[in-house]
Amino acid sequence: MKRRQLLKMAARLLEYYQEMTSPIEESSNTVHLIEDWETLDHQTEYLSWRVETGLLELLEPLLEGGAASLKATICGPEYRDI
Repeated sequence: MKRRQLLKMAARLLEYYQEMTSPIEESSNTVHLIEDWETLDHQTEYLSWRVETGLLELLEPLLEGGAASLKATICGPEYRDI
């Protein structure tokens, strides 16, 4: 995929991105990325796109345990008014 195509795809996907928090769990040396997207499908599409465009190869030498140590959990919306 050419650079221009990558940028267009990123811009389109990030249009649906809403918020991210990243708490650190020091006892396990873990960073949690908690993202809010307009829909779960948009988040899934973005994650797939990141993997397809080489994110895992980029992170491999940076992570303890390599890219295999990454875990992604896609959850539904948070309900506050129950």
